[in-house]
Amino acid sequence: MARITVVGAGITGLAIAAQLSRNHEITVVAKNLPGDEPTTEWASPWAGANFVAGYCSSPCDRRRQRDTFSELWRLASRFPESSVKKITMEEFFNGERTGDDLWFREFVPDVCDAEDLRKGADLDSFASSQTTSFQKGPMGDTPVYTTIVLNPDIFLPWMKRNLENSGVKFKRLDLSSLSDARHLGHDVLVNATGLGPRDLADVQDKGMLFLKGQIMIVKSDYKKTMMRDDGETYTYVIPRLDGTVIMGGIRDPDISNTKVDLEVDKDIARRVNKTLPEHFSADPADYGIVGHNVGIRPYRSTGMRIEKEVKEGQNIVHAYGITGGAYIFGFGVAREAAGLVDEFLFPAGKARL
Repeated sequence: MARITVVGAGITGLAIAAQLSRNHEITVVAKNLPGDEPTTEWASPWAGANFVAGYCSSPCDRRRQRDTFSELWRLASRFPESSVKKITMEEFFNGERTGDDLWFREFVPDVCDAEDLRKGADLDSFASSQTTSFQKGPMGDTPVYTTIVLNPDIFLPWMKRNLENSGVKFKRLDLSSLSDARHLGHDVLVNATGLGPRDLADVQDKGMLFLKGQIMIVKSDYKKTMMRDDGETYTYVIPRLDGTVIMGGIRDPDISNTKVDLEVDKDIARRVNKTLPEHFSADPADYGIVGHNVGIRPYRSTGMRIEKEVKEGQNIVHAYGITGGAYIFGFGVAREAAGLVDEFLFPAGKARL
């Protein structure tokens, strides 16, 4: 049994720890751990945290999505206390999508697109056997499918407890470089630091950039997830299925001010109302606002970094740069990172017992 250190306790780090803990001794180290008071120093607690299918073309990314969806679906079916639940998704697009845009039909249940909706009678027989309702959106094509939603405030501590019960150790440690972790005596270190790779002294990834997001948490019994992305802005409503919904969002490169901006509230409400006028007002004053989240999302201009490296005497697997999509790609990235760990531990020609 090898000793593995996972640096980072966000969703990607936890997913990697879960994957590797089946065969190895795992320690997760991070400055911030699940259950801590909220801070913008890490991104996972601030996420809307639903699974949005598609938006990728490479076979690798598609495999990562499929693997992640499979694991989240398993959790929703077996562990309701995790907060992972199945829900109907409606996506709105300006213009039409091609069949290739809906490649995720192969694993996401109940997918219906605008072309299906135009078939009428064919759809009637299909829809009668499904739990998902279908409708033509007011603006452009509207794929509808069954997806997953979760609450990070519940899910992340739940993951940590389950990992601890399986023998994974957690250690609070604020690293200025990956080399600072060498004293832990691991065979392989996994770098899943999220926001960290730009500032870690021995990584300094200049491709790491950040965006600020702001969401409202409002009282509502709306029970579908709505997403609209027109390229310039994206708008979403994500139910927590506890009598509240998350409403967002923005992509703001100015991360210097993380105070709540009430003008952003007004813009979000206007955009949500434009897509769902029968459910949500254009005036935030009409909502029962429970709270706000203002968080920082990392993204990597050159794409995900999932690769191995030997540096300063450490075997390192990098697994970061998921660009705000850790709840969509994270478990798939974990499986890929575990494969790279095994390449260090069991190189070609070395028997694995």
